[in-house]
Amino acid sequence: MTLVTLTRSALAGQSGLTLDVLSSRQRLPIETGISLSEGATGVFSGTSPTTLNGTLYVLEIRDSGGNLLETVVHRVGPVPPTHASDHMPDGTADQVLVHNGTEFISTNPEVLSNNVNNDIQGYYGLLTNFYFVGATPTVTEIDTDDIDTWIDVNFDIDTLGTFDNRPDTMKSAQSVGHEGTGTQADPILLSLEGLTQTASCNFRASLTFEPDVDEAQLETRLLFNRHSGTTPSDDFPIADVSLNMSNGADIEYDAEPMLSFFVGDTIDTNGVGDAGKCRFQVRSTVEGTLRMRALTWYIQS
Repeated sequence: MTLVTLTRSALAGQSGLTLDVLSSRQRLPIETGISLSEGATGVFSGTSPTTLNGTLYVLEIRDSGGNLLETVVHRVGPVPPTHASDHMPDGTADQVLVHNGTEFISTNPEVLSNNVNNDIQGYYGLLTNFYFVGATPTVTEIDTDDIDTWIDVNFDIDTLGTFDNRPDTMKSAQSVGHEGTGTQADPILLSLEGLTQTASCNFRASLTFEPDVDEAQLETRLLFNRHSGTTPSDDFPIADVSLNMSNGADIEYDAEPMLSFFVGDTIDTNGVGDAGKCRFQVRSTVEGTLRMRALTWYIQS
C-alpha cells in the first residue's frame, strides 16, 4: 500500500474525487478509482493498494461523475537513493522539466522553443527596394573591364529591409550585424563576431542577370576575411557557378545561389572586435546588368 498526497489548490472544496494511477511511459493503468479526501485546503490524499516504487507516475484526477479534471506527473512512493538533483517536481500535462542550475522546474515548452530561437539559431536578412513600394532592385553594371573578374556588388538596403534575427551571442557582440554602405567601393560585410567553431551558416542571394552577349556564365561567391593572428592570413572564397545563360542575350535570368560554410578557427570570434567577415561577389564572362534583391545568412550557433 502507498499513500498518495497531492496539493491541487484549484480543486479545493470539491468532494467525491478519485484518482487513477498510470505508468509514466506507456500510460498503462496501475490503479483506478482511488478515493481522495481533502485533509487541508487543496491538499488531497488517498491510498493505493499497490505499492508504488518512488518513480514518476501519471495521475489522473476525476470528479464524482468520472470526468477527467486534471492530469499530473508526480513521483509517488519512497524516493529512490539517487542524487537530490534527480528528484523531479510535480508537473502538468504538456509541460517539460528543465534544470535551472539548482533544481528541476516544470515549464512551458514554448520557453524552450524561444531559447532555441534566441540562443541557437537565427538569420540576418537584407532586402533592397525590390520587395517594397517601387520594386526597384539595386543595379551593378558589368562592363568590359569587369569581365572574368571577381567584383563587389552595389546593394542599397531599403529603409524597411533589415531583418536582424541573429542568435543572441552575435547581437551581444555587435549590435549591428554588418558594415559597409553597400557600394562597390564600400561593400556589405557580415560580421561573424559572437560565433564559435561549433557554428555553421547557409547563405542565399536573390538576383537577376541580363547579359549583353549570348552564352554567358555567372559565378557567385562569398569572400572571407580572417581574424587576426591566423596562418595563412589571406582572404579565402567559396564559390559556385550560378547561371549558364544559353537562351540568348538581353534576357533577365533569375538566380538564387546558396552557399554553406562552417565557422572554422580562422573566422570565428578571436576577441572583441576581432572575428571573421564575409561579403558577396560575382564574376561574369560577358558584359551585362546585375540586379540585386536580397542577401540572407541563416545561422546555427
